[in-house]
This record gives sequence, structure tokens and C-alpha cells, in this order.
Amino acid sequence: MQEEEGKDLTGAFSSTDIAAMRVVLDSVSNGVTVVNSRGIVTFFNTAAEKITGLKAKNVIGQMVDDAIPNTGLIRVLKTGAEEINQRQNVGNCEILTSRAPIIKDNILVGAVAIFQDITEFNEVVSQLEDVKCLTSTLESILESLHEGIVVVDKDGYITRMNKAYGEFLALDPNSVVGKHVTEVIPNTRMHFVAQEGKAEVTDIQKIQNNTCVVTRIPIVKDGEVIGAVGNVVFKDIKELKSLAGKIRKLESELEYYKEELYKAYGGKYTFDNIVGDSEKMKWLRSVAAKAARGTSTVLILGESGTGKELFAHAVHNASQRRQGPFIKVNCAALPEQLLEAELFGYEEGAFTGARKGGKPGKFELANGGTIFLDEIGEMSLAMQVKLLRVLQERELERLGGTKTTKLDIRVIAATNRDLEAMIAENQFRQDLYYRLNIFILNIPPLRERTEDIPLLCEMLLKKINNQVEHWVEGITPEALTLLMQYNWPGNVRELENVLERTINLMDDGFMIAAENLPPMLKRVNRSKTEGEEGESSSDLSEIKEDAEKQAILRALAAAGGNKSKAARILGIHRSGFYQKMQKYNLLNS
Repeated sequence: MQEEEGKDLTGAFSSTDIAAMRVVLDSVSNGVTVVNSRGIVTFFNTAAEKITGLKAKNVIGQMVDDAIPNTGLIRVLKTGAEEINQRQNVGNCEILTSRAPIIKDNILVGAVAIFQDITEFNEVVSQLEDVKCLTSTLESILESLHEGIVVVDKDGYITRMNKAYGEFLALDPNSVVGKHVTEVIPNTRMHFVAQEGKAEVTDIQKIQNNTCVVTRIPIVKDGEVIGAVGNVVFKDIKELKSLAGKIRKLESELEYYKEELYKAYGGKYTFDNIVGDSEKMKWLRSVAAKAARGTSTVLILGESGTGKELFAHAVHNASQRRQGPFIKVNCAALPEQLLEAELFGYEEGAFTGARKGGKPGKFELANGGTIFLDEIGEMSLAMQVKLLRVLQERELERLGGTKTTKLDIRVIAATNRDLEAMIAENQFRQDLYYRLNIFILNIPPLRERTEDIPLLCEMLLKKINNQVEHWVEGITPEALTLLMQYNWPGNVRELENVLERTINLMDDGFMIAAENLPPMLKRVNRSKTEGEEGESSSDLSEIKEDAEKQAILRALAAAGGNKSKAARILGIHRSGFYQKMQKYNLLNS
């Protein structure tokens, strides 16, 4: 069959020639395909079988396009033109093929294709390109480094030196390649590192007139040391000293800014600032110190002026969050709409007048630290619901926003209101109360710890002396007795106001005497020793003023410090109430 299909070739060649060609072509490594003038395959050698995966018995006698798609041999038969080094895909192989017509006595009698598999060759070329690209990149990196780099083989001969090292040594880096490193670099130990395989990091080396800091690292391949790379970290030790100075300066600036940030957002007071040796205060400080060790919410209760904020600062500064921010919010100072934006923040365009770019709320600012919610009893029920969700979920969304922010904060709340009574009157949410009262610190009023008044006076005098021109060293025993007999409805804040007023009104003297104190303190003492008869001898105007002041203080205490509410309790207009507070120096109390 094979001879019949190839009869037009046999006419052109003798049978001996054809047999000899078959032997030769079967022995070559290139694939060979021969077709007759009609495009029928007449020869398909062994190499062609290996490359294409086709069997000669299945190919010979078939139309070439049916057996081997896209061969191009039919095109050569039609055009009679050669096609040299053409790429072609055969199965999973890519071949490089050359096709030529077979012409005998000026007659086209067939065509031949000679091809080879270049798949592996392409992979090798691709790998070589990758290696070339990587080498070029490494060369660029070495040349761009400011530090001097030198590479040696395992015998200490230089294989690479970058431009920076060449400039440092004042020589052409290419001229030293192939030289032993000891001939080029003074006092070098590169050859020892290449032989021993031990790294030498930040070593001191004298190079010319410079004391350098260098590093020498062995190059290891397949567990064997094949060389070493050296790096001049500092060309002169002066550079190292200069860098160390810059680092020290930066560290100093960092500490300064951390301290300023701590002053702005950190707690100001510690337990050392809480004055009092009474049993109640000792016990309260110990409980507060235990509360500070954890992360649970703390609720501080007490009358106005007892020092609730002082305890909040102290708990924060004794906790593991003391390096974090301490953010204070007075819940009674802002209306509900502004309080919500202040607590939770807002996005740009959340409401009319919203700041461009939005604003973080107090809870976000307190992240990683503590938030102190003062006067929480004044918060509306609607705000209590939103606060409860934040405390439960430990996350929030800004007003007008969709992004949820996770919170890592500790909450300390304070109030002078009776929250349990407010719950009974549906003015405070019971679930929020239970969320807040994990740790309760109930600060006693000053009248219940009068034994602390001498220590408090000593501390307050030091503070006031720094604020006024008149210096006072202390208080006489008689004056101290009067101070300890007074009821102090305004607590420690009122004691501070009395002392400051007294010092400002003193003309001379370094000790506060009984006669320097306000009339209300002296009258209390007389009423205890002389009864009502002694009181009737007091000046009527002083009695009236003192009674008016005490009424104002009691109204403020009953209203929880809310001035508008206190004015309503007394039945007077708010402006008149403020005038009376100013008269008795109570606006800052």
C-alpha cells in the first residue's frame, strides 16, 4: 500500500535510493514527513513518531491534513515555495519546522517537512530570561546601594564589588574582580569568613584613614559555604555616633510628645492625691484600687463636691490602661442632640452644620483607654438606650455613618442622683443601671468624715497659696474647731471656696484665725454653746445672708447641681438665682 501511494515518487527515484533514504532518515533526531504530489503521506520517520505521538502505520497512506492538522505541506505543494523555521503546535508540543518541495526534472513530485521539538528549548529560554532579568535587577540594587558591597568566592577572590565600595577605595570596581581580597581591602577578614563560614556582624575595621563598621556574612548553597559578602555599614564611626545622636534626639522628642499627649488626654490624679485618713476613706481607696486592676465598669456615687472625678482619675491611672487616653464627658452640660454627636461622633453631612470630613466621638477618642461619664443621672432615656447598646456590644456607628467601630474602653460613670429612686420613677433604665453598677464607689460626704478636715485644709492651703498673693502657713486650733463643727453641704468644694475667700479677705497674718472665717461658721459654734439666745444677738443681715446662701446650697444639692432646677425649687427667676450665686461666690463651686 505504501509503495502504491508513493508511486509518483518512485518514478523519480530508484528503489535503492528510496531504501537508503529511509534508513538515513529513520536514524536522525529530527522528525521527517514526506508527501507525494497528491498530499498523501509516503514517509513518517521514527523521530516524527516520538515528537507527534502518532504511529507511522496510521499516518502513511493518509491525506497529510487528515493525519497531521495544519502541517502546511499542502500549501507548499500548491505554491512550490519553501517555508523555513516555522512554529507549529502538534498536540502538546511546539515544533520548529522547515518545509520544501521535492522537484525532479523540473516536475513537482512531492514535499518534505523536517521538524524538531522546541518545547523544552522554550522552557530553557524562558528560565534563562528570568535569570537574566533577576541578575540585572540584583546588579541594579547593588549599584544603587549607598553602602559598599564586596563578594568573594570560597578562596577569597573578588567576584563582585559595587560602585559605592569602589568610590570609597578610590578605584575601579571592575578592575579588582579576580584579585584576592587581601590585595584590595586593608585589614580584611573576608577570606576567613568564606573559609570558616562564621558571620561577623558590626565589626570594627580600619580601612585607610577611616574606622569603619562592617559586616561579613558567609554565602551558603546546598549546605556548603561557597563564598562571602561584605558590607560597609558605616564608612566612619563618626557616622554611627551621629546616627546615635539623632536617635536619642528622636527618642527625647517622642517622650516629650507622649508626655504632652498624656497631659491632654491622660488622668491627672492618682490615689496619692486623695486626702483622708478616716476609716471610710481608707476602705474606699482599697476598694477603688482593687477595681482599678480589672476592666469592669465603675459607678461612683456621692454628693456634689465630694471628689467623684478625683476617684475616676485615680482608678484610670492605677489600671493597665493608664498609658491610654482618659476622656471626660459631662452628660448634663449638653442638650441631647449635641450629646449624641459628642459621644458617638458623626460623618460628613450627617446634619446641618456637620464638620467637613466628620468628627470622631468621645468613645472613639477613648479607645484603648477610659471614658468618664460624669452626671450620668442627667442623661435622657433615649440617650440611655443608645449608651446601653454601646456598653453591651462594645461597638458604635457614627451619626450618618454605616461603618461599625470596635471599642476597647473602660467606662467610669458618676452621679450625685439616687439612681434606684430614679428607676422607680421611670427616669433611669434599670438594665443600664445593672450594666453600670458592677463596681460601686460611694464617696461619703465631708460631714461624715470631719476627722479628714485638717489634712484637707493642709492640702488646700498649698493649692490656694499658689493662686493668690497672700501666703498663709496654716490654721489656728480655734479656727480648725469651727471648720470641723460645720455641716459642709457643699463638701470639699465648699471647704476650698471658704478657705480661698478667707485668704483673699485677710489683710495680714500667716495663720487663719477664727475671726477670719465667714460668719456662718462662727454662728454654728455659738448656737451649740449659747443656744437660741446667743444666736439672737447676731447681726440680722448676716443671719439673713447666711440663710439665703444655705438655701441656695441645699437647692443645688437637691437639683444635683442643675442651676435651672435649683432656681425652680426656690421659686425665683434663673437670672436672679445667678446673681445671688455670684453674690455669695458660688458660681465656681
